[in-house]
Amino acid sequence: MRNLLATTLATLGLFASTWSSPTPPTPPGTVFCLILRTGPPIVATTFKTFVTGYQLAVDITPATLNATGWTGGFDFDNGGIGAFDGCHHWYLNIGSSTKSYKPLSWAFDNQISTNWIASEGSPVSAAATAEYGASSSFLTCKEGGKWHLYLQTGNDWPSGLTCTTTKLAVGTS
Repeated sequence: MRNLLATTLATLGLFASTWSSPTPPTPPGTVFCLILRTGPPIVATTFKTFVTGYQLAVDITPATLNATGWTGGFDFDNGGIGAFDGCHHWYLNIGSSTKSYKPLSWAFDNQISTNWIASEGSPVSAAATAEYGASSSFLTCKEGGKWHLYLQTGNDWPSGLTCTTTKLAVGTS
């Protein structure tokens, strides 16, 4: 339905760039409403890495960095990072791990992590919790052809994967 709608909007010469790729799938049985909005991407900013300039994608979990990311607008309310999709949000959540790199994943209308610090034009970081200290470092590893994203809270890296550390920042409109 989303591709048909995007194609129809483009054919009519109406705004369709919000339907950036990749877009998250709307869970079955969810009412879809059409509210179009755009916003700046969240970008990997560390110079001379494999992912410099890559953008945070809002696709199925785990969170990834892609050459073209989400441009549908992010919200930073209540300590969260929410990607607005129609009339719902996909929230970026920090998972648990015994390793220093914490997996990041998207959840439909379910904000678990409330310790993100982010706003337009600023770096992205996570405030300290009982499990880990504050961090503005991210680890991204090439897994199955995609750059999976982790919050890096120490020095651990997964073995056998191509990985790099980076910083993230929210662009400006």
